[in-house]
Amino acid sequence: MRFNKHMIDLLREIRRRVPSHQKPSIKLANPELIDELFLAYEQSRDSICQLLIREFIEQNRSLGKPLRENPSTQHGIIMEKEARAVEATAEKVARPKRVYRGQVVEA
Repeated sequence: MRFNKHMIDLLREIRRRVPSHQKPSIKLANPELIDELFLAYEQSRDSICQLLIREFIEQNRSLGKPLRENPSTQHGIIMEKEARAVEATAEKVARPKRVYRGQVVEA
């Protein structure tokens, strides 16, 4: 996982706000960090901590990193991916093929 400065600052603040029994598992070196943050988000009663965790996860998504989603939300994500795949294939079909020096070039 790659982190930028904003994400590191968010994680420091999250770690400062979570209960002491969750602090050892919330580290940059932890490969299960996202799972631990989901648990902390669900167990937290601090709205600021929840907001920080949500922002950290959104930053992670904006970098293109895959997240493990809850099983209840996976169906929506799968449907979204299928819709994007259908749009991409429709876009490829709609494009005319171009020929440059006798070879087909994708536009």
